[in-house]
This record gives sequence, C-alpha cells and structure tokens, in this order.
Amino acid sequence: MKEEEADTRVAEIVSRLKARRESLGMSLSRLSELAGMSHVGILQIESGERSPQLRTIIKLAAALDLKLAKLFSGLD
Repeated sequence: MKEEEADTRVAEIVSRLKARRESLGMSLSRLSELAGMSHVGILQIESGERSPQLRTIIKLAAALDLKLAKLFSGLD
C-alpha cells in the first residue's frame, strides 16, 4: 500500500470518529475525559495536525461507543 493511500484511510477513520462525536453532541473536553486523553491531542487529530496511533483510535472508539468493525468497514 502506498503511503498516500494509507494517509487517506487514516483521514477517513478520523472523519468517522469526529462525525460520531458530533452526532452524539459530545464536546472535545468530554471525549478527552472518557478517552483519558488531552483535548488538545484530540483536536490535533481531528484537524489533521497529528496522525493517531492504533491505540489512540481504539481508545477514542471505545469512548464514543463505536465498534471497531464499523469504524474500519469499507476501508480495504
């Protein structure tokens, strides 16, 4: 897989996480509390300034009550 392709997939995952947070009406501060992360770190991920590690994606998905299968579906 080319790096550009991987970047596109990561951006889609981040977009899905952000959309879920927004659909729940959840603030960055609340998500940061639930995920045990800083709200600045989440903001950097959502804005594309920082690429999340898999561990971070798992923590965010859990905090958003989002199944990993749904989060990753259609990305292959």
